[in-house]
Amino acid sequence: MVRLVVISKHGGAVSGGSDVEDLGIGSEASNEEQIRSAGANPVRHPFSSKRAALELHASILQSGSLYFFLSDAFFPSLPHPILVSEGSFRTVQAASSPLVDVPAVARMVYKDKVVFILGTTGSGKSKLAIALAKSFRGEVVNSDKMQVYDGLGVITNKVTKEESGGVPHHLLGVVHPEADFTASDFRREATREVESILGRGRLPIVAGGSNSYIEELVEGAGGEFRSRYDCCFLWVDVELPVIHEFVSSRVDKMIEQGLVKEARAAFRPDGDYSRGIWRSIGVSEMDGYFRSEDSAGDGEMKARMLETAVDAIKANTCRLACCQLQKIRRFCAMGWEVHRIDATEFFQRRGRGSEEELWEEVVGEPGAAITRSFLASKNQNNELGATANAATF
Repeated sequence: MVRLVVISKHGGAVSGGSDVEDLGIGSEASNEEQIRSAGANPVRHPFSSKRAALELHASILQSGSLYFFLSDAFFPSLPHPILVSEGSFRTVQAASSPLVDVPAVARMVYKDKVVFILGTTGSGKSKLAIALAKSFRGEVVNSDKMQVYDGLGVITNKVTKEESGGVPHHLLGVVHPEADFTASDFRREATREVESILGRGRLPIVAGGSNSYIEELVEGAGGEFRSRYDCCFLWVDVELPVIHEFVSSRVDKMIEQGLVKEARAAFRPDGDYSRGIWRSIGVSEMDGYFRSEDSAGDGEMKARMLETAVDAIKANTCRLACCQLQKIRRFCAMGWEVHRIDATEFFQRRGRGSEEELWEEVVGEPGAAITRSFLASKNQNNELGATANAATF
């Protein structure tokens, strides 16, 4: 039993070909009665893009039981017309059954997939994102609201070129330091980056600690992103006392890497710490130290003042981790399917043996397994179904 779907660009008739003529449809396939007499119901299915046509093509191909004609409007390099069955091309010989319902076919179009990496500051989100990108041909979209700005690489903990391992990163250090880059701005730009990455046949991986940005991307604009894409949320979780200890030691390392020098270069007596990159933890905390160091007297006094500033950075970083954890838990309560990866053991055992092997065991392998399962799953998209309902005659 052969089922035929005649598809054309923007509702026009399918161009003719020898196989169409074999069915008695005619070289232009423009007559509805001729199409019906061949045993198929004509369907006008307008596509807004080549991608939409490709999605429908792929879904019918995957089903293994649906046969369809495809216009060359989007596929000039393919045989025309083509009949697809169980992954092979065949010559049309007969059409003995009515057309399968195109809206039902369209509902089988699968959503493109996007992976999100959640976690508190210091939990290793970037490390996991880079590892997954290498394993699954991905690219990273930064969702840290301070790392989107240009400058202050140490203070904002931007991923370095060496750390990225050749994985492309987007929305990283691209916004002017003085600009106000809102959550809505992020939603617009991140959506554009995700679409671009998918267009290259790669996996978008959104990673960063600014959960307000992530929520706006997923739920903003009426949940358009969520309805359009199949989202997988990986949460790299670390017990708070453990992450507090780690981020405190990380601040000490940042001091060694040049945090004070970087903050001094950015210091302005009339600085506004309520906008742009100047909101970063590590900027305002150093303000008092820079204002007072010239009058501080001896070196011991300056050292105590610097210690006070560093302690403030540590305290505010720990406070940030608490807020981030609360927001992630709220995502879970909202019904997001969040996959928790407990990385606490890695942080507790750091420094004992091979850290890379330990990280792979505790975080890397579980993250890869979840991602692999997610990519193998099929989440259907109803968007084209609505279009087909409106376009069928």
